[in-house]
Amino acid sequence: MGNVMGPLRRRRTGILLLNLGYFLGLLAVGTLVFLAGSGPAAAYLLIAFCVAAYLLAVRPVTRRYTAALREAILEHTVCRGVEDFRHSRREGISAQVIRDSGLLADNSGRAFVSREHTTGRAGGMELELADVTFPIVEQGLNSMFNGACIHLRWPGAAFPAVTVRQGELEGLPPSQREPLEELGALIPGSLYLQAAGDTLTVLLRGRFLGFPLNPLMPLTEKTLAVNPFPELEKTLAFARAMRLGR
Repeated sequence: MGNVMGPLRRRRTGILLLNLGYFLGLLAVGTLVFLAGSGPAAAYLLIAFCVAAYLLAVRPVTRRYTAALREAILEHTVCRGVEDFRHSRREGISAQVIRDSGLLADNSGRAFVSREHTTGRAGGMELELADVTFPIVEQGLNSMFNGACIHLRWPGAAFPAVTVRQGELEGLPPSQREPLEELGALIPGSLYLQAAGDTLTVLLRGRFLGFPLNPLMPLTEKTLAVNPFPELEKTLAFARAMRLGR
């Protein structure tokens, strides 16, 4: 774990120093403008300088650091035990995965956005995860679905047919209902799930792989110990139980 935390801590130190230098620079320029008694033109120039310095220097470095931190958390915490881990912040899952699940009456062909694409293997399962945003038709009204998608394929499996929409678990046997209650527990009504044949697709409304991160937060061993997206682990456990007929 040290080979992961060490580089991240050094990058965080760089972020802290960059922010400190930025604010000290703002303070120095603001003090000079105040002491010189300059007019509105100088104030506007100061504002333009502040914005340009932030956009060109501070924000890009901060974004690269938070992207590296998120990828480390995804690889070593969310996807712990997953082999062949791959992550792309800008790429996403195919809209066809959503359509094939049949879980939502959607217009995803018209406007579909997906980010934080993550893939790997767990046992015999092929995993694919991403954040998704797309327009849907819900109770006859146009709406938006914003959340995460977990899609797995297990060649040779024969999952019993299970469909869950908006966390509605009535009619399911206890062996299926109890783990699904855990899967959708963080946001009631957020769970959509479809299992059949060798595939299982989960949609979680309001849950994201692009979870917010504070770039200035301290980095400790706990940073990679607390799982911000436990739904993947629960989905894999549910798939294994279904494969074994439990």
